[in-house]
Amino acid sequence: MTTQSLHEERTRILHEMSSIDQMIRGHVSSQTYQVQRAGQTVTQGPYYVLQRHQDGRNLSTRINEQEVELISRHVLAYKRYMALAERYAALSEQLTWQQQDATVKKKFRRFWPAISPKRPAS
Repeated sequence: MTTQSLHEERTRILHEMSSIDQMIRGHVSSQTYQVQRAGQTVTQGPYYVLQRHQDGRNLSTRINEQEVELISRHVLAYKRYMALAERYAALSEQLTWQQQDATVKKKFRRFWPAISPKRPAS
């Protein structure tokens, strides 16, 4: 990619990241329980839970059924935001390598993926 196209894609990513207004870290899962009542197995649920890792601990919060769709959308927004941030970092690194002196590029060539030209089918 050219330097100009890398800058344009980074700008597009920043614009998309700034358009994400609400997000929630974690993931939503559903739980069901089976209990014995009067000699019969009864399934209870599903119960929806928002689970996340925070301050070195796993936290779980039960979500009522009316909020599941909204919270799931916010969780997906966070995942999208993180994917965009990862792509932005990769593009920034690519731009940095393009702007380096040739001797620096040669020294760090082992960090780049091996790219071999496609050979014509025989």
